[in-house]
Amino acid sequence: MVSEMTPTRRALAAVLGGRVDYVPPANPLAQTTAELMQICNASWPKAHFDSKMMADLAAAPYEVCGIEAARPQFDISLEAEVLGCKLDWDKPDRPPVTGPAYTDPADITWPDNLEETGRIPVVLGAIDELRKRYEGMLPIIPVLTAPFTVAGHIAGVENLVRWTKTDPEKAHAFIEAATDFVIAYGKLQTAYGAHILFPADPSASGDLISGETYKEFVLPAHKRMAREIGCPQILHICGDTSKLLPYIKQSGIDCFSFDSVPVWYCRQVMGNEMSILGSLDVIDLMPNGTPEQVYNRTRECILQGTDIVGTACDVSFGTSLENLRAYVRACKETPIPKYDDVEDLVRQIGVGVGRNMKESVLGGVQK
Repeated sequence: MVSEMTPTRRALAAVLGGRVDYVPPANPLAQTTAELMQICNASWPKAHFDSKMMADLAAAPYEVCGIEAARPQFDISLEAEVLGCKLDWDKPDRPPVTGPAYTDPADITWPDNLEETGRIPVVLGAIDELRKRYEGMLPIIPVLTAPFTVAGHIAGVENLVRWTKTDPEKAHAFIEAATDFVIAYGKLQTAYGAHILFPADPSASGDLISGETYKEFVLPAHKRMAREIGCPQILHICGDTSKLLPYIKQSGIDCFSFDSVPVWYCRQVMGNEMSILGSLDVIDLMPNGTPEQVYNRTRECILQGTDIVGTACDVSFGTSLENLRAYVRACKETPIPKYDDVEDLVRQIGVGVGRNMKESVLGGVQK
């Protein structure tokens, strides 16, 4: 029997394949909904530049709805910005990169004092604030934009994908430089108190690259992150990653957060070699569904074998507090499936089939 756990112990246990008392609602995707922003008096773009506001908004899903994670840093463009890209601040919630910054990977540089560069000190300050505020009780899971996506931002996604076919040496050089930078930033996040890192690599989606491209160009970067950053990690890739799963589970990363792959299929492919996190739809279910529908879908994810329930991507601004609370309630109220029980059930079915066969052959149950 597992005693009552703190949210941090529960999330770490789930990510690392240990025992939990319930499947944690430790969602590391951004949950900056309109209602949560209003409750904690947060605004754009200030929440990207103010450590205190970033910490407040990161903790709001826990304080208001009971979601057991705090995710500081709300955009995936910060890394590219530090490396020299311009961002479109007319879209202040999650500012996109306006264009590539480099044509030659040999030119890629970043300041030695990374800790004091761009918006990095804001994120590190928010991590430090959350660590002190919750004294380690609430898991801090900052996003860390992963190497293939950072390389796509600084080189141009279309260029990078094309070079994987026409100039693989150049593609490798861009990804290698991005990996060096991402690992340096991930180590800083760890040093400031992150419990788990959330590397997000949306440009490595199976909708954009093949399994073979992932294996040659992306997998080595993910292996380096797993090996060189001393912190548990949850890798997120958007879209249909079904063809990438056999390679992703070779990455050495602790947990995989998926989007449009069935939970049972992800569990089947990953087996016990990698924990999985998924997967509540954010296009229709979370903003438009009823709390009952969210509750039932959360329960379905647990019964299909997910280790952590989270959303498939960032939660939209219009998602209601009632739906977020229904997701948390379902996690706490749904018993964790016991696979021994499933085997017992299969045996019982077998006994029943045998009994019927015996009756058919011998003409009745023998006492």
